[in-house]
Amino acid sequence: MKWLRPSVRGIDSFTDTVGKVIRWLVPVIMSITVYDVIMRYFFNAPTIWAYELSGLLLGPFWLLAGGYVILHGGHVRLDILFRRLSPRGQAIIDLVTHPLLFFYCVLVMIKGWDYFLFSLMRYEHTVSVWGPLIWPFKLIIPIGAGLFLLQGVAMYIRALYIGITGRALE
Repeated sequence: MKWLRPSVRGIDSFTDTVGKVIRWLVPVIMSITVYDVIMRYFFNAPTIWAYELSGLLLGPFWLLAGGYVILHGGHVRLDILFRRLSPRGQAIIDLVTHPLLFFYCVLVMIKGWDYFLFSLMRYEHTVSVWGPLIWPFKLIIPIGAGLFLLQGVAMYIRALYIGITGRALE
C-alpha cells in the first residue's frame, strides 16, 4: 500500500504539468483568431490558414486538457445530488461510473489510433490551399484519451481507497 500514494500523486503531478503546458495553446489560438478577424474585417484580406489552424489547434487543446479538468473537478456531474452524499457515498458513485469512463477512453484510444494510422499511411493533408498535414493532429486523439484514462485510474484508486477505508488517500 505504500506505493499507492506516490503513484497517484505522480499521475496527478504529470496531469497537472500537461495541463499547465497545454494551456499556453489558448493565447496562441486567440492570437491567430484575432489576427484573422483583423485581416478579414479591417483590411479586407482574409487569411486562408488562420481559421483552419485555430481549429486544428483547438482539438488537441481539448483532448490534452481532459485529464487536467478531471483532476481539478471541472467535468460535469449531478452535483445537486452528489454533494449531499458522504465522502464514502461519493466514492461509491465514482466506483460505479468510472468503468464507463474507462470504456469510453479505451474505445477512443483504439479508434483514434486507427484513425491516426489511416491518416499517416495516406500522408493526409487538408484540402485547403496551404494543406497542412493532418496525421500529427490525429495522433493527439489516442494520446489525449490515454492521458484522460490515466487520470481516471488515479481518481478510481482514490475512490476505491475512500470506499474501503472511509478516509481520503492523501
